[in-house]
Amino acid sequence: MIAVLFGLLASVTNAAQAVINKGLTARYPARQLIGALYVTNCLILLPFAPFVAWVWSPWIVVLHLVSVALMVITAIAVWDLFDAGAASSTTTASALAPIVAAVAAAIVLPGVFQPGQAVAAVVVSVGVIWALQGAFGEMGRSGVLWRTIAAAAGNGLLTIATRMLYDEGVGLVETYVVRTALAAVVCLALFPPRNIPLRATPRLLFRSLLTTVSFVFIILGVQQGSPVVVQTLVATTPLFALGIEAWRSRTMPPRRAIAAALLVVAGVAIVLAG
Repeated sequence: MIAVLFGLLASVTNAAQAVINKGLTARYPARQLIGALYVTNCLILLPFAPFVAWVWSPWIVVLHLVSVALMVITAIAVWDLFDAGAASSTTTASALAPIVAAVAAAIVLPGVFQPGQAVAAVVVSVGVIWALQGAFGEMGRSGVLWRTIAAAAGNGLLTIATRMLYDEGVGLVETYVVRTALAAVVCLALFPPRNIPLRATPRLLFRSLLTTVSFVFIILGVQQGSPVVVQTLVATTPLFALGIEAWRSRTMPPRRAIAAALLVVAGVAIVLAG
């Protein structure tokens, strides 16, 4: 049950930061934001680094590097989608992540995998994708396809890597600080933030605070329960984002979105029943 709670909290905070992300792309080049935001993400938990135990081994280093690669690939795909679509549409990319997480968990974490979780993952994924079809009209179909696959696979596999790090004794602060710091170095080298002024720092820090809280909830949920359960709950993010967008625009969500929300509720019910 604690994993379900952390998953839902991560979903809500993730939706809030996704809406902010969309606003940032209206001000600054999307890809240039990635490295700058990874820096500010890292700064949120970095002050705690001297006060926690750090664990190292060759396998832990490999898992950290894999996590960094997944974060970089996922970020490029996600921020390209933010640049082309609404926040709710962009977070749809996470809808396939539970399926990836379920498959990966069955292979590398059989002890925490249950068949019912796979059913819930499929139900939630179908519901969210149905709600947000055709949301990236300005981006070519092939471009949307590869970015959606990259984002979903990256999010799903990153959740599994997080659980594997925990099983090796790696704590929350080390997990988050190492991956965000190294991802920042890579992304700053790939996309130098030449068009992002220093006066944007407070706005970026506020967004990073929300992102960090979301990641902390995900990490804690994965450490306390099944990564498939957590990722399934996080996949409801687009529906929370859709609600925020509807509230801001004072319009009702489309009927398709409401129907899809019922599917998502059914998937969450399956998780809770398990």
